[in-house]
Amino acid sequence: MSEQIYIIGDVHGCFNTLLELIKQFPNKEKSQICFVGDVIDRGLFSCDVIELIIENGYDMVMGNHERRLLNNQLEFLNNKVPFDRSWFFGNGGEATYRSYFGQSMKFKQRHVDFLEQRPVYLEFKEYKNQNGEHLVVSHSAVGEFWGLREALKRQEEFKKHLLSGRGDMTQVEGIFNVYGHTPVREPQIYSNSANIDTGCVFNEVGFDKLSALEFPSMKIYTQRNVESFEKGKEYGIFTS
Repeated sequence: MSEQIYIIGDVHGCFNTLLELIKQFPNKEKSQICFVGDVIDRGLFSCDVIELIIENGYDMVMGNHERRLLNNQLEFLNNKVPFDRSWFFGNGGEATYRSYFGQSMKFKQRHVDFLEQRPVYLEFKEYKNQNGEHLVVSHSAVGEFWGLREALKRQEEFKKHLLSGRGDMTQVEGIFNVYGHTPVREPQIYSNSANIDTGCVFNEVGFDKLSALEFPSMKIYTQRNVESFEKGKEYGIFTS
């Protein structure tokens, strides 16, 4: 086991920025890495980000953006505009479609299968901080819903909260929860949790960097957005 694990905030297709961030880690791409979800949508290179994660065997939890793609996977695989138009046109789904232009259905299915297997949280009991709290990674803060993780009748409620919940600042004893989902200007470290989504994809004042937390040292790594949104590939036209 590596002495440290690196948890990376919401990438949202910012592949080039992600590569520069990983270069900062002592062991670079050979580091133990876990993503908090929302690695796709909005940015230009969602396909490349997922391929990097698969090829390197990195850990990842599911985010609400991955869930929305999976809810529209038949349309995605067939390059058709999905029924979830708000995701496609308003929340970055179209950029994800474009990043797969020219890829075969078999290739896309491989990525869909990978995303479907992502859990809503991961526990790393081997990584503990100085207080003996072990690491839990999720997309949204587990908060007061942590106690429901084994309640079979409330699993959907639990999963929904971990994918899309906001504002639950409950600090859970015994764990240290690292998450993203809600952009903040700087990583926010609390007694038993940390929000590391610094809004890289928005590339505007205050929200222009990708962040990672080294655990259990609690060292923060940041990388300014280096994407070029004006460039990119020539993409095909989608069928309706």
